[in-house]
Amino acid sequence: MACHNYHDVVGKFPTGMYLHPVFGPTTGQAWNNASWLVLLLPQMEQQPLYNAVNFSKMFGTFIGGGWRWSPLYAGEDNMTVRLTVINSLTCPSDESPSIDDTNADDLIGLKAAGTSYVGNMGDNCLACAGGLNDRLGRVVLCADLNLPCRLPQLGHARITDPQVDNGSPAGSGIFWAWGSDVGLNSVTDGSSNTFMAGEQVRKVTRWNSWVQANQSVGSTAVPLNYKLPVPDVENWTRQISFRSKHPGGANFALADGSVKFIKTTINFNIYQALSTRAGEEIVSADAYQ
Repeated sequence: MACHNYHDVVGKFPTGMYLHPVFGPTTGQAWNNASWLVLLLPQMEQQPLYNAVNFSKMFGTFIGGGWRWSPLYAGEDNMTVRLTVINSLTCPSDESPSIDDTNADDLIGLKAAGTSYVGNMGDNCLACAGGLNDRLGRVVLCADLNLPCRLPQLGHARITDPQVDNGSPAGSGIFWAWGSDVGLNSVTDGSSNTFMAGEQVRKVTRWNSWVQANQSVGSTAVPLNYKLPVPDVENWTRQISFRSKHPGGANFALADGSVKFIKTTINFNIYQALSTRAGEEIVSADAYQ
C-alpha cells in the first residue's frame, strides 16, 4: 500500500537505487545506495526517519572493491538511520538478529538493521553474466544451476559499466539498480500476476540491510527457499533471492496490493513468470494458489 501511495504522488514506484548528480561516474549521476525502502519511508509513517537521511552521503564507510564512490561521500552521517529497526520490515518467523554486522558493499564491517522483505528484481541472472549485446532481456540457461534466467545480470544494462541509469529495459521486475521509471503502466502482465516484494531470511546472507539498495532486492533466478549445501553468507549469487521460515513456502506482496502465500513446490517457470512485469506470460491464479 505504501508503494501505491508513493506511486500516486510520484507517478512511478520508488527506484531501487537512489540517483545522485554529484559523485561517481562520468555520466554525472551515481548512487548513494539508498534502497527503495528508504524512499518509501514517508508512506510508511516514517517521515522523521526519512528527514534524517543525508542523501549526499553513503550509508557506510567502505569504499573498496572497485566502486566509484569517493571517500568524500563515505562516512557515518546516516548511521542512526542505518541502525533503526523498523518493526514492519521484520517477519515474526524470522529469528535473525534485528541488527548485525554481516553486511556488504559500503556497509562491510558495520552494523545495520535488516529487512525480512525485499523488492522483486525479476528473473534477472545472478550467477551468470553476458556481454553488451545481452542487455535487452535475453533468456539464457545458467550453467551454474542449469536453470533459465534473464540477462543482464542484476538488471545492469551495461556489463562493463553498471553505474549508468538504464531505466526499465534492463530489469524484468519492479526494483533493481537504476530501475527508476517503473510505474503501473509498465506492469503489462497485470498487477495481480506480478510480485512487488517477497520474503528473505536475514541471517543467511550479507545482503540483508533495509537501507542499502543491493541488499533489499531478490531475484527469481534462484528457486524459492533454495538452500546452499553448506551455509555461506558470502554467496550472493544464491541468496539475493526469496526464502522464509514458514513451512512450505513464503509470502509475497503483489503489485495490486494483495498478499499471496507461494508454495516452495511452485513450478519454476510459473514462479519466474510471476516476477516479470511484462514477460507476456499467461498465468492463471489456480497455477500458484
